[in-house]
Amino acid sequence: MYEKFFEDMQGRMQPVLDLAETNKKAMEKLAALQKDTMTEVVNASVEQFKELAQCKDPQSALDLQLKFYKSLESQMSDTAEKSIATITEANEAFVAVVEESAKKAVAEVEDAVKQFSPK
Repeated sequence: MYEKFFEDMQGRMQPVLDLAETNKKAMEKLAALQKDTMTEVVNASVEQFKELAQCKDPQSALDLQLKFYKSLESQMSDTAEKSIATITEANEAFVAVVEESAKKAVAEVEDAVKQFSPK
């Protein structure tokens, strides 16, 4: 009897565990993406500073800064797209788990109603 109870509880808790795992994976992905982006930005900024220090005239410095900002904008857009994709993927996984859990719950309720309804 206890064994059946624990099996039932484990089955009922599995969707929660699945959601937690999905959340964990999404957060890990987002953290790694953020870390990589920040590393690239810092490295690019240091390189930009070195190149600016070697500029001889204001126009070349301005051109260099413009190129740097366009590169930065592109990188930030790419990071945002990857972040949105990760969040969307996690959302779809959440929806799938919730829908499956709801279907199981409805089936269990229907079975219970059939068992207790007069024949």
